[in-house]
Amino acid sequence: MQNLDLKGFQQALPEAKSVVILMPEKPTLDIVASATALSLALSEDKKETTVACPSPMLVEFNRLVGVQKVTDSIENRNLTISFEDYEATNIERVSYNIESGKFMLVISPKSGTTAPNKDQIVLGYRGVSGDLIIVVGALTKNSLGKFNQEKELFGEGSKVALVNNAPVSGFSSATELISPDASSVSESTLRVIEGLNLNLNPDIATNLLAGLRAGTDSFQRAVTAETFSAASRLVGAGARLDLQSTTPNTAQNQPQAEKAPSSWMEEPKVFTGNRLP
Repeated sequence: MQNLDLKGFQQALPEAKSVVILMPEKPTLDIVASATALSLALSEDKKETTVACPSPMLVEFNRLVGVQKVTDSIENRNLTISFEDYEATNIERVSYNIESGKFMLVISPKSGTTAPNKDQIVLGYRGVSGDLIIVVGALTKNSLGKFNQEKELFGEGSKVALVNNAPVSGFSSATELISPDASSVSESTLRVIEGLNLNLNPDIATNLLAGLRAGTDSFQRAVTAETFSAASRLVGAGARLDLQSTTPNTAQNQPQAEKAPSSWMEEPKVFTGNRLP
């Protein structure tokens, strides 16, 4: 097993209060399992995490812990308030008050005009909140889709780390947490979590084991002794095996066996007549 060089990442992680974890378009279960597991592990380490993907999550991913928190938007830093179908020049002043500990935004219209009504209020977010960007499972920067052009993510001074089991291209000045000898992204992610001494609880272990199995076609492809060792460690950490089976239950579609005649269940009759001379 190749050892990961975690020195640079270990220096950046303590300084980061918020972490954005990105996945490529149309991610596999292996990638989604890795991203959600890493998010859970960093949350245990008191980090504020956001997991984002430009593509919607598939139904098959629903068995992964934390997948419901995956978003297709990373603009969550600044709250924006706008007014639909309202003339902006009608506003004379915007101010705020704090009453009894509650923040109150005050929109004052010009004389002779009315204030926006409640139905015209549109809330949104802008700006990326992330001191550290971790890209999981992407082979190129372009595979990140709409996130590829986010200057706040990949601008000058951004701290970016790449987690994968294959070479990645298109990123400049990124920390590579890549294990080419790993069977899957999940196996590589496990090495990162263990190398950083992050907590490996049952939920994290369950996701990684699901990803490990999906990434190796149920341990039939690209496996090594380390792959089985990783699976063993995950089970030892409390991974739930019941989430691994994706084979549908087809028993209800099987033909029903015909019931045996009731006479079959009776005791055999015994001949009690006189014996022949």
